[in-house]
Amino acid sequence: MKTLEILCKNIILLLSGVICLLSSCDKVELRDNLEQDGVAPGPVTDVTFEGLPGSAKINYSLPDDFDILYVVGEYEIRPGVGYNVKSSYYSNSLTVVGFGTTDEYNVDLYAVDRSGNRSEKTTVTIRPLPPPVQTAFATLDYVQGFGGIYLTFENTAKANLIANVLIKDEHGDWVEYDKYYMSLPLGAYSVRGLDAIPTTFGVSIYDRWENRSDTLVREITPIHETQLNKSMFSALALPGDGNNAWNLTGLWDNVTANTGGGISSTGAFPTRFNFNLGTRSKLSRFKFWGVHDGRQYSSGNVKEFELWGSNDPDPQGSFDGWELLGFYTVVKPSGLPEGELSADDSAVAVAGFDFDVSQDAPPVKYLRINILSSFGSPRNSANGTAWMREITLWGEEQP
Repeated sequence: MKTLEILCKNIILLLSGVICLLSSCDKVELRDNLEQDGVAPGPVTDVTFEGLPGSAKINYSLPDDFDILYVVGEYEIRPGVGYNVKSSYYSNSLTVVGFGTTDEYNVDLYAVDRSGNRSEKTTVTIRPLPPPVQTAFATLDYVQGFGGIYLTFENTAKANLIANVLIKDEHGDWVEYDKYYMSLPLGAYSVRGLDAIPTTFGVSIYDRWENRSDTLVREITPIHETQLNKSMFSALALPGDGNNAWNLTGLWDNVTANTGGGISSTGAFPTRFNFNLGTRSKLSRFKFWGVHDGRQYSSGNVKEFELWGSNDPDPQGSFDGWELLGFYTVVKPSGLPEGELSADDSAVAVAGFDFDVSQDAPPVKYLRINILSSFGSPRNSANGTAWMREITLWGEEQP
């Protein structure tokens, strides 16, 4: 009986403790973990800078304030066009970008605390190195090309640049004709679609901050370009060719839909196929289509391949007598993982993949497509799969 009485007392004490604990929760004051005040932090100090192409890295020391949140740099890249760059309190530097000259620019630096208070400004005068727009323009060149011009320039900073191509119309007015977007170290682009008549071109380079170079003006007569006549094409079977489950002549039947024509090869990579153009031609460019029934950029769709040309191919099927015209890679525009397709991915696959042939390539009568990999089969696969539906070529027939 006494034991039961002690047990009841313990239960009552336990329940009382729980009730007390719960009731005490109502008395807890929730405090904001961010102190709000009106006290400005101290300014940044020990400011130095390092000039970079079209930009500058600014180094500084943070003030000795416990609640610093970030440092902001405010500046103009040209009168009336302002920008700001922020850097967290974990860093002692920030990089200001977008400058189009090597002039001096003032950058105002402010330390900002968690209450949004700004310090007094610290102004540093920076001088960027020559911007990518100007260094790229210094290397810009263009020459006569098929149906237009072939332009090149260097972009050592790997900046996002645009080459803007203008032509003069019949009234002598400048009109925008084409644009080329690039961020690679070397830019190369073919402007197409013009008649073989004297044309005045103007090419300039600009960036996303609207910094623009001068314009390089030249009068050039484009080389005549025409689509090669597919009715003259024929298959050229040689020893060492790959196995093909489809009819190779379907590769030039003007049907890009998913029919049983073209190349469907299963076997060891690399795998190759040959055909006769019917006439000796200097190629300028080509377009090919793969399977685009939802399997774009996957499975057997060709990814890497070489184009070879010859006027006297070895009847034993070797590469003797063949010259490499170019190495090509199909790139998925969106960069999404396999199985995921953007609208641009699908549109490009349906429209066909465009590639240029070097202007230094000789005229040839025979072509060899040497497939190195597909999206589903890497190089040197022992049992790879490769698909190619249709090919169209442009250039100029030779006498």
